[in-house]
Parts: sequence; C-alpha cells; structure tokens
Amino acid sequence: ASLLTQAVEIRQKLAQTDEELDAVAHALGGGYVRPAVGGDLIRDGAGVLPTGRNIHALDPFRVPSAAAAARGAQIAQKVLEAQRAAAADGAWPETVAVTLWGLNEIKTRGESVAVVLELVGARPLSEGTGRVVRYELLPLGELRPAGRPRVDVLASLSGIFRDSFANVVELLDDLFEEAAQADEPPERNYVRKHALELAGRGCERPAARLFSNPAGDYGSMVNERVGSGEWEEADELGETWASRNAFSYGRGAEKGQARADVLETLLASTERVVQMIDSVEYGLTDIQEYYANTGALKTAAEGARRRAGVGQGGGGGGG
Repeated sequence: ASLLTQAVEIRQKLAQTDEELDAVAHALGGGYVRPAVGGDLIRDGAGVLPTGRNIHALDPFRVPSAAAAARGAQIAQKVLEAQRAAAADGAWPETVAVTLWGLNEIKTRGESVAVVLELVGARPLSEGTGRVVRYELLPLGELRPAGRPRVDVLASLSGIFRDSFANVVELLDDLFEEAAQADEPPERNYVRKHALELAGRGCERPAARLFSNPAGDYGSMVNERVGSGEWEEADELGETWASRNAFSYGRGAEKGQARADVLETLLASTERVVQMIDSVEYGLTDIQEYYANTGALKTAAEGARRRAGVGQGGGGGGG
C-alpha cells in the first residue's frame, strides 16, 4: 500500500479511540471485549489500531518474527561494520555483548534475539504452525559478508526475559552448544575458539553464554550503589554488575549456575556492547536501567580486558 493509503488508514483508526471507554464499560458489565495484538504504532503500523481491545503481546514460541529477524540481521551487520571500521586492523570482533530485555522483545517481536542469531550465523526454523522449534547454524559459506567468522555472543538477560522467554533461553543454549561443537576452524568460529580455551582450563559448561541475576532475583544493584553514593571508582560498578550477572541459564539443570570464570573470559574478549532501544520516544540517557546494566556491562568488560592484558574494547553500540 502507498504511504498515503497507510496514512488514511491510520487516521481512520485513530478516530476510533473513543471506543476505549466503551470497551471498559462493556467489560465492567460482564461483556466480551474483542482481542487484538498490542504494539507500537510507529514500529508495527496500523495493525495495532484501533485501541479499546483486549490486547495481547506476542507468542514467545514465535520469536523472532519474520520482520524482527530481518531487522535484527540488518542491525547485526551494522554492528559488525562499525566495529571493523573502529578496529585498527579491520579485524572482526571476537565477542559482542547483547542485552536481552523482556519488554523490548515483546515490543519488537524478538529483534535482539535476531541480532544474536545473525552474529552467531544462525536462523530460526519453524514448524507448519509457525512455532519456532530450533535455531539452526548456517554453513560458514552462507555467512555475510563472505568470509566472516561466527562471532561469539555474551547474552545479558534481564530477569523478565529470563523468566518470560524460557523456551528462547533453551533454544539459544542449544545453539551455542552446537556452535561450540561444530567441526569448524576456531579462527572461523569464535564460539568454538573460546569454548576450547575454557575447556582447556577445566571450566564446566564452556559453551554457557546466557547470563543473568541469581534465580528468582532481579537487578544489577548498580542503581542502588549509584543512588546511595557508595562507590568511588567506575570499576566498582563494573564489579557489582559482574557479581550480580555471573549466573548461567540454559537447558536442563542450567538454571542460575554460578559461572564467574566463564563470564570473566567472555567479558575479556568483548569488543562491542549492543543495547536495543525500541522507541524513538526516549534514549540512552532517559532510563536509569541503561547505565545500570549496559553501562556497567561495558565497564565490567573494560576491567576484564585490562586484567587479561588485552587492548581496550567494549565499544558502545545500539539499535
């Protein structure tokens, strides 16, 4: 449809917003309110209108949606381009940290998950009903741009994402295990490269890549330290974040296992941090959770890289 046609449709549906009060009154009277998908008008278009419906968010078993997969792939490619342009030798990043927040995934239908898939070099596989049943590794020859390696990912999960998208956590865990065991040269598969290094040091679960707070707990506690003024150096905030996010999640019994050694290794190889912003109505400086999580993650990565004796990374990046 033309932009003019879409604009007319949106205008007509916005004119129906008075149905919200009618729907509330109808519901209070025991009436049936028709369901409809919720969402962001700018991102999702006229499909989220008119309002005044019994809205639902999304089916977590259909993450990412086809549109989110396409947008996430574009974002991941831009992240790779930006990092290579910033690197003195144009090298590919070995590890990119990606923040996965529950509400962001609901609003975007899984864009951040799609970023992770593109970086690793994978795609969602769906059954006939549209339910995603697996994240499948692509052959190295199909990765774009041609010749690039699989990039490792440190996935930082919010408590809401961890609890609301348990199926996605399991599928991502399966993907990282598959990538770590793939019969591919380590220099073309950084997930495998890092897993082999960790296994060589005797670390358990060397393919663990999904980290969050302790099971049943929420928050990095960085907000609290900043608010109370109980810190002197930025490194202290990075250490707080790392201590609160050293818990691994995945399939089976991997439900908050402390794996600080694996997290430290991944942080030391992290060269870029990605935080998705799902709306043009606010930015990185508007919400304290951005500095308490993404900012503190970046600081933790910089500290880990210093301790490991590698060049500074942890460059910012967003979508």
